[in-house]
Amino acid sequence: MTMATPSASGERVEVSLNERGPLALLSALAEAPDLAAAATFLLTDILATTGARRACLLRFDTVEEHLLLTAHAGFGDFPPTELAIGERSHAWMVSTLALSPVVSQGPVRSGGRIQFEHWTALPMPRPHYRGAPAIWPDSYAVQVLSPTGARLVPLENRRFSSAPGGVVIVDAVVEQGMLQEIAAVVMYAGPVLFRVAAHLEAERGLDHASQERSRYRRMVDSLPDPVVITDASNDIVVQNKRAEHLLSVNDDDSAGRRRAVELNNLLLSSFLSRSLIAGTPTGGARELNLVDPAEGHDLLFEVLTHPMGERVGPEDAVLSVLRDVTDLRRAARELEHQVQRVRQAEVEATDERDRLNLILENVADPILVTDGVANIILMNDAAERLFHGPQGTSQSYRVSQAVRQNDTKFTSFVSDFALTKERTRRERMSLTHPTSRIELPVEVVSGKIRNDRGEPIAIVSVLHDLTQHVENERLYEALKQLNGELEGRIAEATADLAHQNQQLMWQSEELVKVNKLKSDFLASMSHELRTPLNAVIGYSALLMDGIKGELTEGQLDYISRSRTAAQHLLSLINDILDLAKIEAGKMPVLIERVRIPELIQEVSQQVEQMVTAKNLEFSVDVSPTCPTVDTDKTKVKQILLNLLSNAAKFTNRGSVRVAVSCTPDSILLDVSDTGVGIKPEEIHLIWEDFRQLDQSRTRSYGGTGLGLSITRRLTQQLGGEIAVHSVFGEGTTFSVRLPRATPSFAVSTDALPT
Repeated sequence: MTMATPSASGERVEVSLNERGPLALLSALAEAPDLAAAATFLLTDILATTGARRACLLRFDTVEEHLLLTAHAGFGDFPPTELAIGERSHAWMVSTLALSPVVSQGPVRSGGRIQFEHWTALPMPRPHYRGAPAIWPDSYAVQVLSPTGARLVPLENRRFSSAPGGVVIVDAVVEQGMLQEIAAVVMYAGPVLFRVAAHLEAERGLDHASQERSRYRRMVDSLPDPVVITDASNDIVVQNKRAEHLLSVNDDDSAGRRRAVELNNLLLSSFLSRSLIAGTPTGGARELNLVDPAEGHDLLFEVLTHPMGERVGPEDAVLSVLRDVTDLRRAARELEHQVQRVRQAEVEATDERDRLNLILENVADPILVTDGVANIILMNDAAERLFHGPQGTSQSYRVSQAVRQNDTKFTSFVSDFALTKERTRRERMSLTHPTSRIELPVEVVSGKIRNDRGEPIAIVSVLHDLTQHVENERLYEALKQLNGELEGRIAEATADLAHQNQQLMWQSEELVKVNKLKSDFLASMSHELRTPLNAVIGYSALLMDGIKGELTEGQLDYISRSRTAAQHLLSLINDILDLAKIEAGKMPVLIERVRIPELIQEVSQQVEQMVTAKNLEFSVDVSPTCPTVDTDKTKVKQILLNLLSNAAKFTNRGSVRVAVSCTPDSILLDVSDTGVGIKPEEIHLIWEDFRQLDQSRTRSYGGTGLGLSITRRLTQQLGGEIAVHSVFGEGTTFSVRLPRATPSFAVSTDALPT
């Protein structure tokens, strides 16, 4: 065997394996920069030794257990790009799993990528790993190879402690003596190649870890609060940029900064020692005073400490976060001073208010003093009777209502006046006496009180009684208004009639448009939604039946779920379209002779799978006296299917029962279950369209809420009625009564109750 190595002049010299030996080859492989380069070097050396034209190396993927193309040599201008072999019966896969060479005189085709007329497969092991496939015995490998015509060549020294790593394919049949030698070299080279790959992977992981460490370091350094990690001796192990500013010095720092940093370290160390001695609970906030080394200002911090799992020396490390609360504490002190000043001002205002009250009590007319936002500051007794009601007794609803009305009117007037630049304003207003409920017309005269800068600080309002004056004006206006009202009523009545006629014509046109749009919508939905959903269901069934080949369990599960979801969506769409047809009166009734036992048997077969899936007991009791009835078989069947589906859906254990009995003029269908039941106050809600008793987003049961609504409408359309009896937590029974002979025409759904 020969090797291609560079000479002193830079030219490549072919050196035989006997001259250099396998150790030299393995050493060269170990020094390769990556797995592809090492594999290519090995292939080139094998081609030089065997005299073959082409060779390739396929690596065994430990996850997918496929052979993947890793390197190739001798393919010229048309090298293979991709190749994956997963069949266990493939000759190259057999050589890999048996760790024995395989020779073939016939061609092999590998996905159209590589075509060899004559070839030799040399297995390549790798270090054993957990979950590695077992090495095939030679007898089993020969049995698998027999249909292919390939021949297994047992190795004289095979390493059973290794795991399958790959295979080297040579475009030639290597003679027996050389084959044993080359196979042995490949067996030794396999672990070296995989060690090279593992080393490169470890280097990439180290680079990634270094990048992550740098990223986390930048994150911590960007925090505005100092963060330090200390050991058991309170010595700082790690700190961020902000902490370095307070606790670290450089060679070019001034003496003042050095003293400030030294003081900060002493304060922090003393603080942590006291906390440890006092046994303060971990994580609690405690205050610490430090000095800003740059400005010399005092800084106040809240220190949050937490032990870390990492050990620094014999003890656990402690993480401390120093939150700067200097500005917050300064603002708190300023706020406290402001509160004290406000309290002092309130005392002075109270004294002034007492003096004003004494003056106002001696005036007969109501007088009020308000601020700039219409809040009443002062008022005399006359005003208090209007705006507060009688004192000393509990106020009735009428008194409180009158007081609120008076306050609203007066507040609106004062607010408007406060927004203007006027100094005074006069305006009439009608108030209500809270006790006698008599209308009290007043004239409000208001003026603004200004401070030294000319800014309004209060508004004084005096209310003059205008009862007699207003009464005279009222009589005159009443006569004048009576004539105007008569003329206005006639005009309004005429205009209202014309408007109503126009509105009725417009509504009639809109109803015609709506009916047409609804019909178009039904036709479009029937084709555009049902057709693609039926196609999805059909193709899913074909795939599940294996039309396009066998499916894996995962693929079969995904297709089964897709088909179930499509069937559920088609069922929901059918419910909505059925409801729309019923409401539009386009659901015809087709009368035919129906045998009840046969109908019940068909329905039972359809719901049997649903009931069996939930381990429920299903029973049918049909009275032998029930004759045939004249009705719409499809609609009766849909009624029973809706009720039985609901019973199975809301029953987790117990049974579902169908009972049929007859009377001389009707037939009674009872569907009973032992499910969750319905609360008495919610029974009337179950017939509403799109109604789910559990309307939350986390409800346990799906559906559109149309099943019972459609069932009720179909029952009424067949001339029957439906009733329900339920005990919450015990079960529910739905009873459908249908006539033995349904009229030959469909009942109009417009007349059905909703």
